[in-house]
Amino acid sequence: MRTWRMLAGVAAVATAAAVAVPASGAQLALQDDQLHNLSGPALDQRLELLQSTGTKVSRVDIIWRSVAKTRPGEPIDPADPAYDWSRYDQILKGLIARDITPMITFYWTPEWASRTGQSNAAPRVADAASFATAIARRYNGTWPDGSGGTLPMVKRIEIWNEPNIGTFWFPQCRRQGGRYVMESARQYSALVAAAYPQVKAVHPSSIVTGGVTGPVGGSVCDKANSSVGTITFAEEMIRQKVPIDAWSMHLYPIGSPLQAYFVPSWKTIPQITRLVDRLKPGAPIYVTETGYHTSYNRYHRYFVSETQQAAWVGETMQAANQYPRVEVAVWFNLQDNPFWTGGLMRMNGTKKPAWAQFTAQAGATSRPATWAP
Repeated sequence: MRTWRMLAGVAAVATAAAVAVPASGAQLALQDDQLHNLSGPALDQRLELLQSTGTKVSRVDIIWRSVAKTRPGEPIDPADPAYDWSRYDQILKGLIARDITPMITFYWTPEWASRTGQSNAAPRVADAASFATAIARRYNGTWPDGSGGTLPMVKRIEIWNEPNIGTFWFPQCRRQGGRYVMESARQYSALVAAAYPQVKAVHPSSIVTGGVTGPVGGSVCDKANSSVGTITFAEEMIRQKVPIDAWSMHLYPIGSPLQAYFVPSWKTIPQITRLVDRLKPGAPIYVTETGYHTSYNRYHRYFVSETQQAAWVGETMQAANQYPRVEVAVWFNLQDNPFWTGGLMRMNGTKKPAWAQFTAQAGATSRPATWAP
């Protein structure tokens, strides 16, 4: 989660020895949120850095607002002149060339796709579903890349990022009479329901991933910007009978991955899995963001020492491997920035102890054929 409602508490920063590499199970993946800010040789260099971590899977943000600055005339056609995919073509081709499997998420609403024009505004369902379809068409493995080849196939498409948090989806709640009622889960359910058949029609083997919930436990609709808890959000999706192929969510435990117990955390995976089974029996669970900060920032008050962070990379995989339905755990982020200090690298480019622990974990993780690029 890039920017989210602050969690209570201050860190107890104890040092801990590095955790032994567990048996292979869930995929250990890594996201670099700077990729979509780069292009040309600088982007290639950044992809080399990502590859050097040993990660075999990476999550990629597609910023809808950047790709489609004006309304496309044919929104499901990736060749519509309103679209600029150049940066993402380079990212995805670059990942595949480095034997890294990409998974895609898209968010940030263009001005023309909502009533307010704000980037976090709830999008019009038809517009967002059409963009998901355009993504699926462009990255279905057959679309020409303009230089005699084809663009890669990307099987896994997440629908939005943290739609249960006002930073990414607004409003969360709306006034009805004299009180606020939940709005985001209902709207998001409509989006997934609209996007799912369109994406599957493009490529039946695509894995449409829903939920993508931020790390929120309780739900209190007392204002428009209230956040909606993961459980509450999932329950509304169940009521709406939303079609999905996989469920994703973000976990940022306060405390050890093996000990933290609040919702959502690794220990609550069984509770969440039971809900997911009511949407799609047996659907895999993707934890598409997790990690630990190593200093205080205004968006995340809980932090640990760099040594503790490194140890908890290992514990994260131990926790993930307790649950066979968990197929991937994506560490967020490659490098610190002023708003997020959960990276494997500091802002100055030097490596934290977590770098070595991550590379050891990634090297011990075998990628199953179903996750091959």
